[in-house]
Amino acid sequence: MRFARAGMCAIAIAAGGCAAHPPHPAKIAAAPAIPSVAGVWDGMSRTTIEDGVAAGDTRIEKQEWHLTQTGDAVSGYYIAALTFVSGDGRPYVCSREPQFSAVQRFEVAGRLRGAAIEIDETTQRAAETRCDPGARPLLHWTGQLRGDVLTIESDGGNETLYRNRAAGTPGHEAPELTAASANGESRLPALLDNPSTLRSQAPIDVSGLWLWEHHGPASDGDDKQEREEWHVTQDGTKISGYYDRVVRQVSLDGHAYRCSLSLDFEIATRYQFSGEVRGNQIVIYESSFEVLAPSACDNGKRRLDAYEGQATADELRLAWGGPGGQVLHRARPDVPTQRF
Repeated sequence: MRFARAGMCAIAIAAGGCAAHPPHPAKIAAAPAIPSVAGVWDGMSRTTIEDGVAAGDTRIEKQEWHLTQTGDAVSGYYIAALTFVSGDGRPYVCSREPQFSAVQRFEVAGRLRGAAIEIDETTQRAAETRCDPGARPLLHWTGQLRGDVLTIESDGGNETLYRNRAAGTPGHEAPELTAASANGESRLPALLDNPSTLRSQAPIDVSGLWLWEHHGPASDGDDKQEREEWHVTQDGTKISGYYDRVVRQVSLDGHAYRCSLSLDFEIATRYQFSGEVRGNQIVIYESSFEVLAPSACDNGKRRLDAYEGQATADELRLAWGGPGGQVLHRARPDVPTQRF
């Protein structure tokens, strides 16, 4: 009986099989993942006003965007901390000093289309202060997302925003839109704490080569060596230049890094900057960067910063947003360093 059934099955196979085989499931292409712009993004710009009664004045703007995302829909707000500095030293009527600060807040909504983004400002709110720059037309922004860099443009100009990875930590809150913040207490570095006093002081000489070095453990416990060489040129109160930042990491457990196939790797980046010195106070604005030594171990997490601090003949004490800070020392050819 077993053989008879086998024979019948053989005949059935010849005719098309004992049992119908289910068709192979069609392969459905996975929908491309929607990139995420949720989080906090920082940007900064510094321009000289060319037209109008404020021609020649300096306008410094620090933007902090807070975005949420549901699917491809984006919403949130951004805070613009503005500082204006008189170009000829004459005080503004509203502040009675040659500078003033104000804070504005804009609600936004938009949509992601792949890596492209469109955002509309929906409402504007300003702090109640005598130095309020006033309302302006609401803008339509378009841009592109590339990792941790969001480049947007509108009729009002261009902005490059950098994802703030530290913004999710406790204690990092957006600045309140209050009269106090509008009067100069925003996180944007203040150019002059006491304009009338500092303008009468000759700027300290900060031109030349400055060094900063740090040696300690990396987040994974390996050995991390950091070195920065700052090349500063100075013309009166104006400064400019660049610094080269080199980071070297060495494996301590004898296992090679997969990204470099060796026990160490090194990443070098050059940052361009400009700034100003008033008396012994200094502000510095990074404007661009260039990777000098590309590495497969580079995580690409870079952002442009603004610094403020004090200078002496041999030290530059700089601080930036949050708790960060460093001390640069003037290079002395007769003093050995930890160069690696």
